[in-house]
Amino acid sequence: MNRKTIRYKSIDKRVLTEGEQLNFQLYIPNETKSIMGLFLQSDTVIDGNSKVRLREVEKLYINEKDALHYEAYVQKHIQTIALSEEIPLDDKAIIVYEKASSVIDEMFRNPESLEMAKNIKPVVDSFVNIILHDAKAVESLLKITAHDYYTHTHSINVSIYTLSLGSFLGIEGEDLKTLGMAAVLHDIGKSKVDYNIINKNGKLTEVEFNEMKTHPAEGHTIALKLGINDERILSGIRHHHEKMDGGGYPDKITEDKISEFARIIGVCDVFDALSTKRSYKDPMSSFESLRLMKQQMQGHLDMILVDAFIKMLQKQESKK
Repeated sequence: MNRKTIRYKSIDKRVLTEGEQLNFQLYIPNETKSIMGLFLQSDTVIDGNSKVRLREVEKLYINEKDALHYEAYVQKHIQTIALSEEIPLDDKAIIVYEKASSVIDEMFRNPESLEMAKNIKPVVDSFVNIILHDAKAVESLLKITAHDYYTHTHSINVSIYTLSLGSFLGIEGEDLKTLGMAAVLHDIGKSKVDYNIINKNGKLTEVEFNEMKTHPAEGHTIALKLGINDERILSGIRHHHEKMDGGGYPDKITEDKISEFARIIGVCDVFDALSTKRSYKDPMSSFESLRLMKQQMQGHLDMILVDAFIKMLQKQESKK
């Protein structure tokens, strides 16, 4: 009789929150490391004794079939993780980034799901909590921005740059969280654009580009369906491709009509697009990206914000 192979997934033990109940089993390798032994049973409450035992464990695993339960557990406790003093800042940034990646992946698969919209807020709040509670947080977050361009990683990267710039500009608290939500959702309309256009290995034709240009308005429509009524978020989604001289899309509005949130997201969106690797181009360095933005996008981007973005990055570089 053939036994079905059980697959295990390594997890970060530091995400386990004291006082909370597990809904998945935890495993550790036995002495020979050839098979797994049960460490904690599902339904166990993580108490002080469990935390002591966990400190002695080098590697911790779950059964892969419990991956969704584990993801839901991390989602529930992501803000506690962001504020934890036990987890080093760089590690917290990675944990939250990875969670953001899975949540935003799901967002693009099911863009009009109300459950998805609820799941995004804790992730955004976690990024904000990290930034507001540690002076070196921006540096840690910028270090883990992905270097390859994918729609979901682009959304996370833009939200990190946006929150970093927003904090540098003095935006705080709930306003910063609202800015972060606008940044995470800024490209949600791409879920309505043909997959082959989104992932085309080369320059878009005029017809393809015209379809791509529908994504801000599509995103605005999706946001309204999700019940989002904050004009700052709606503007950030709809107007992040508007240009200061009125040459952008979809509404061709000029600088006095483009909201601050949309202008901030627009700067961060362009920087990430230039500085990440695409299937058809190598990435520009940060210096090259910023030089191009300064020299060739005068009528496009808010240059006051571009200058602030440069100063923000320089400040992070000086801390290294």
